[in-house]
Amino acid sequence: MNATSERLLRASRWQLRCSACAAQAQRSPEIQWWHAMTGANNDRVNALAKRFSDSQSEYKVTAVYKGSYPEAMAAAIAAYRAGNAPAHPAGVRGRDRRR
Repeated sequence: MNATSERLLRASRWQLRCSACAAQAQRSPEIQWWHAMTGANNDRVNALAKRFSDSQSEYKVTAVYKGSYPEAMAAAIAAYRAGNAPAHPAGVRGRDRRR
């Protein structure tokens, strides 16, 4: 695995944890994990979501491919404007300042 794939995988794991925390706070049984990963990284994201879901019964994580990075971000912005944004869309970087 090259360094870029490793960084993407680490970032995806972090986003999965953040999504799980957000869902726990909202008491949501299903977490949709929007992402823009393709190829082997898409397979890894799907495997991470499945492994997380299989490891416990409180939440179900569903990895949802939303297209290229710009398309995924456009979908997140559109969902936000419509009032139904994901808890933490993939690709959003930085700390949650609300803590």
